[in-house]
Amino acid sequence: MQKQPTPYLCHVFVCSNVRENRPDKPGCGALGGGELKAILKQEIKDRGWKGKVRVSTTGCMGLCGTGPNILLHPQGIHFSAVPAEDLGLILKQVAIDLKP
Repeated sequence: MQKQPTPYLCHVFVCSNVRENRPDKPGCGALGGGELKAILKQEIKDRGWKGKVRVSTTGCMGLCGTGPNILLHPQGIHFSAVPAEDLGLILKQVAIDLKP
C-alpha cells in the first residue's frame, strides 16, 4: 500500500445512489444525480480542467432527504438539493480553488 496526497486540486463527488425500496427517499440518482455528473464532466473537459479536477460517482452519503448531493474534496464543501441551474455556482467554487 502507498499513501500519497490526492492528485487532484478538486475532486467532485456526485451521489448517484438509487434507493428502490424507499419511495419517500428515493436517493440522489433518482433525483438527477447521474445527469448532474454528466453535465459536470463535460464542463470540466470544456474548461480544460481535466487532470486537475475529477468528477466521480459516489454511493449514498447518508443525506438522501436533501439530494441530489455534491461534495468537493479536499475543500470539504457539501452542496445539497442541487438543481442543474446551480451547477455554474459549484463550478465557480471549483475555479476559486484552482487559483494558486
